[in-house]
Amino acid sequence: MKHNTIKLLLKRGALILSLPLLIACNPTDIKQTERQEDKQQAEALLKSVGLKVSSVDDALLKAQKAEQESKMDLAQLYYIKAFELAPTNIQVLQAMVDLYIKINQYELAEVSLKLMLKQQPTNINFIEQYGLLQLQQRKWAEAKKKLMAVVSKQASWQAYNGLGVLASLQHETLDAEQYFRKADQLAPHSPDILNNIGFSLYSSNQLVEAGLFYDKALAINPTFKKALYNSALLQAKLEHYDLAYRIFVGISSEAEANNNLGYILMMKGDYAAAYNYLQEAIRLSPQYYKKANDNLMRLKQLEGAYFD
Repeated sequence: MKHNTIKLLLKRGALILSLPLLIACNPTDIKQTERQEDKQQAEALLKSVGLKVSSVDDALLKAQKAEQESKMDLAQLYYIKAFELAPTNIQVLQAMVDLYIKINQYELAEVSLKLMLKQQPTNINFIEQYGLLQLQQRKWAEAKKKLMAVVSKQASWQAYNGLGVLASLQHETLDAEQYFRKADQLAPHSPDILNNIGFSLYSSNQLVEAGLFYDKALAINPTFKKALYNSALLQAKLEHYDLAYRIFVGISSEAEANNNLGYILMMKGDYAAAYNYLQEAIRLSPQYYKKANDNLMRLKQLEGAYFD
């Protein structure tokens, strides 16, 4: 019953989740009386679900416990209580950033980071976190500016990896490879970075070298889905379709594997083979397979012919 009440409170808008932070950031935008009413309402709601804390540390401990139990709604409420008790506490703000990123609430994470940087505007770790967050938000220019500022001050594999991702997204494959290799020097044996190097090589059509890096990533983590998926793409590009299919099936259903290969073959212009794979994907799916059907419709448009 209590958990349902919390869900209801969180559904009632951003009142509990975001308002205390927004008030702290924009005091001129809200009248003093409204701020006081909001605070009182938040306090009443917290009490109504039995969230009692004796101190900031107590609130943090209870929030962390809720996180460990995957009760994210409850964790948010405890963190907000901690914030109300200590709105300038860096530990509290950092915990809120971490939680909001974990649950993909990037705008709220950004608000917390701004409060942290307001206190410590030259803190490299905070600037790096903000740059990586803006990368998630697709704010590419702002992210690059912050991550470049970080690497100008200190060597950081996270910042170099982020710059590599940015370069890849903007199809700057040579820059991406260089950034990823710098990240690899600082954090060797990372499957993520090795996979990223492989993808940058794949993007510049260095297929053999790309395969070596995918293999290195998978030697460290044989179940790493990103590297497996990229390895399957590589095998398909090399026209090793049976091997690509086996890799796809290992990380997805048979229907998805057929759809993936159908799409790849369609992009390569092998329409007849693509048609067979897409039809098989639709046949294997226990319910309507929209993605495969959409690909089939696109194939028919590309081919400009009718299929029986």
